[in-house]
Amino acid sequence: MLAIQNLGFARGKNILFEDLSFSMNAGDAVRVTGSNGSGKTTLLRIVSGLCRPDIGTVTWRGGLARKNDNEFVRSVNFIGHDDGLKKQLTATENLKLMLPLLGTYPSDGVIESALDAAGLETVKHKPVMYMSAGQKRRVALTRLDFMRHRILWILDEPFTSLDVAAVSSLVLKLRKHIESGGLLIFTTHQDFDVVSEAISLSLD
Repeated sequence: MLAIQNLGFARGKNILFEDLSFSMNAGDAVRVTGSNGSGKTTLLRIVSGLCRPDIGTVTWRGGLARKNDNEFVRSVNFIGHDDGLKKQLTATENLKLMLPLLGTYPSDGVIESALDAAGLETVKHKPVMYMSAGQKRRVALTRLDFMRHRILWILDEPFTSLDVAAVSSLVLKLRKHIESGGLLIFTTHQDFDVVSEAISLSLD
């Protein structure tokens, strides 16, 4: 479904990666590893269609994956380092604003139930600017509960700032996604097997 062929990218004279190729089918997971500055985030942005490689191609279901390709864009769920939250809005308000832009229209009650399940019941009506880093991350990751219609999940350091309970909950969501035929590409500095089936791709 997804094919990366001879991908290369340089920042000035610094080559981040070159001749990078791999492919993924339904139910596959790829864990991208590498030291800081090795190009992990850049690779994820390229695969998401948010950035173009210097050389090589990304194809999705046989066609070039581009950010102006509606079918590809509707298939991708990208969550980066930046949680993408409006700091002056509450967690509930952020999801009510964001989710329709991603093609899903849950009721207010369903949104609040998802935030409760994420352990945010006491802060869901508080402006995000007053939340801890872990709470902000959990708000952003609550989007995953509504992204089952997007088959390709691309997550950049999703476990950052999460406590043990939140990590366990996220692992279950990721496993459920790939077990249902989804694709997962993620980076993490965690030293445990997040998804046991994941193929490791090192950029070092």
